[in-house]
This record gives sequence, structure tokens and C-alpha cells, in this order.
Amino acid sequence: VRSLASQGVKEITLLGQIVDRYGLDLPDKTSLAALLRLIHDVDGLERIRFLTSHPNWFNTDLMDVVAELPKLMPHIEVPHQAGHDEVLKAMKREYSVDQYRQLVHDIRDRISGVSIATDVIVGFPGETEEYFQGSYDILKELKLDVVHLARYSVRPGTVASRKMEDDVTDEEKWRRFRLIEELQEGISGDINKAYLDQTVEVLFEGLNKGRWRGRTPTNKLVFVESDQNLLGKLVPVSITWTGPWSMQGRLLEN
Repeated sequence: VRSLASQGVKEITLLGQIVDRYGLDLPDKTSLAALLRLIHDVDGLERIRFLTSHPNWFNTDLMDVVAELPKLMPHIEVPHQAGHDEVLKAMKREYSVDQYRQLVHDIRDRISGVSIATDVIVGFPGETEEYFQGSYDILKELKLDVVHLARYSVRPGTVASRKMEDDVTDEEKWRRFRLIEELQEGISGDINKAYLDQTVEVLFEGLNKGRWRGRTPTNKLVFVESDQNLLGKLVPVSITWTGPWSMQGRLLEN
């Protein structure tokens, strides 16, 4: 991390399938929270993110670190995958819908202005219309910022492929996919409207079709037109337009 920062890197992301379990297999039994505190002290580094979290392992220590340290970005990726306990049990997720709901409430209580992203699979083996409705309803209730949505497909070698029948038709999977996609488009659009006419700090990552592309602390995608070289720069931006998937803005300083 120090080497990257010395080369001008402004943001790093710590990546792991269950990143919250970092350190549990090390002799000193350190933790992700402790690692984040160490990285926070690296000179030159401006932003730190981590993903993906697991509902069973994302604890209050991590919430408090994100809330306390200014370089930790207030954006949490914590998948729930399904909105009915029977499907979660079949997936061997080892938590309930109520536990996930409480986790989201705890995150929002402890981290001011946080954005939350989740993953959802539709059409998992055995997912009835009632079970799917549970996924739809919990998303409608919690109003998360982002939903990474997928249709179930058989993966050779997995428990599901060996022991479960892929009993939801492709047509039905697509129907469920589109229903949640439409729901989330409205939710994300409403959340992003709150950024209109607000000033946010954007870290610019590159050009896209002649416009500069960057991210807010809450991981919102922002586009700006400018003749300046904004690559790797943190710049205040006034948001002039918002949509469900991105925003547009103008620079506030030369």
C-alpha cells in the first residue's frame, strides 16, 4: 500500500470473497478493522474501500472504523442473495431475512450518509412465487442504493448442481429479473435525486466518450465535461443532473 501511495495512487480497494474474515487464520488473530487503521495512516492515500462483506461477519467494529476514519469511504457491499428464509437455507447462507434487515438498520445507525449495495439471485432452485415475492418486498422495504442482480444458472461442481433441480424456467427467471430491475431503478433514482444541486468530492478515474468519469465517497458514478486533465484528482463537483445509474456535474474550481 505504501508503494502504491508513493506512486500517486489515491484510492485502494481491499478485495476478498468474505473480506471481513481477514486475519482470523493468522497467528496473531488480527482483524480487518485493525488492518484498516494501519492503512489509514499511509501518507498520500486519500480513499480506502473494501469488499465484499458477509452478513455473518460484518460487525460493529468494522462499522465503527468506517464511521470514525475519514479515509474509509461510506459505502458497504453486503449481499443478501434472497429475501426468504427457505431460499437462504437452501443456499446455506446461515442468516435470516430478519437478521439481514437488522444489519442494514445497524449500518445506517452507525455510519452517517452510508450507501449500501447488495447482491440478489432470482430463480434459485425451489424459489416459488411466494419466495420470490420475499426478495422483492425486502428490497422495496430497505431501499438500498445498488442491487447487483443475477439469474440463477447451473454451475458444475456446486452443491446446487448436484442435489437441486433447476426448476424455474428461463422465462420466469427473466420475468423476476425485470421486476426487481424496474423496482430498483425507481429506488436508485429517488436516492440519487438527493444529490441534485449538492457539492460532492469526486475522484476521477478516466475518460469515457469525451467526459471525465469519477466516483463520490458513496461510490456514485459522476460524469463531468472538462478540458483539464482530471485523472487521479479529487475535485469538488456540483451535481446538475441525476439518474438511477449515474450523475452529471460541473467543476467548482479550476
